[in-house]
Amino acid sequence: MDETGVIERIEFETIKEDLQHPFVTALHEVRYVIAVRVRIILKNGLVGLGSATPNDKVTGDTLESMSYVMKNVIKSKIIGLNITNWDYVLQIIRESIADNSPAKAAFEIALYDLRAQLFQMSLSRLLGGIPRNLYTDYTVSLAPLSEMVEESCELVKRGFNALKIKLGDHDFEEDVQLILDIAKVIPNAVSLRIDINQAWTVSETLSAVDTWTKHSVNIDFIEQPVKADNYSGMRQITQCSKLPVMADESVHTFEDARELIANHACDLVNIKLMKTGGISQAERINQLCEMAGIQCMIGCMIESRESIAAAVAFATAHRNVKYVDLDSVFMSRSKRKGGFESEKNMLRVTEKAGLGF
Repeated sequence: MDETGVIERIEFETIKEDLQHPFVTALHEVRYVIAVRVRIILKNGLVGLGSATPNDKVTGDTLESMSYVMKNVIKSKIIGLNITNWDYVLQIIRESIADNSPAKAAFEIALYDLRAQLFQMSLSRLLGGIPRNLYTDYTVSLAPLSEMVEESCELVKRGFNALKIKLGDHDFEEDVQLILDIAKVIPNAVSLRIDINQAWTVSETLSAVDTWTKHSVNIDFIEQPVKADNYSGMRQITQCSKLPVMADESVHTFEDARELIANHACDLVNIKLMKTGGISQAERINQLCEMAGIQCMIGCMIESRESIAAAVAFATAHRNVKYVDLDSVFMSRSKRKGGFESEKNMLRVTEKAGLGF
């Protein structure tokens, strides 16, 4: 057998990058990009890059637990395997351990990087994409209300025409009024995306939607208003809301997406590679959603550049991905380049082979 694609060595590096400002949601506060970078080296010398970002509130991982799984569980199972046996290698990673989706995602991203390099094409083209510009929103994280209004204005001046507004940490009435206050001071053409991070009830959500629609606020969708496992609540909101409802924390796996869709419990789905365990399952979820007439958003945690580059390539390759929320690249103080280009709110995938690093 040709040993060109045999995995010879795997290396790891812990990343810690300062954010320009703390990132605060109803679930947690983040001050750094924290990730584990993986390098998979083939016998032919090619190097594939991937990265994993832990999130104890969403995926249930800490840096310590994730690092342990990557170094002591998954690594030993794929050393010596030939990536030309593509489906088998991905299956080994998926079945190596339950859950631990960020760790699995890092290995998958590195393997997809290598596969694209072997075919001498960009990851975007490997996935079926063509070069096109993506336009990301920018997230206004939780802060005193006046600061959130001020930041919204500043982001519009910087060129962002879609803002994701985090809610769920203030008094409910204050949250509702905040959206009205932001809408008053930004151009009508700038759309808002309301991310509640599981903090509200069904009745609160529907009440807020009624208020915002009566005031004709330009809102693309409301995201994950109730607890992730509250499928009945998501269904009730989806059926009654005058605004589209996006599922985020409710959808990690293909099975999650299938159950939500079967129960008519969302209008949109937020796909994150750290939730799905990588590109292969993200593709399955997107295909299922597309068949059901449900469009997707590609989202992210506070991630390092490798996994964001993979997400950019994924979004470029799938027209069903209507919305882009890959703003963490603008939040980091890191000056690292590669994988994609960015300017204002625009992201453009590289034409270099693989991920493009």
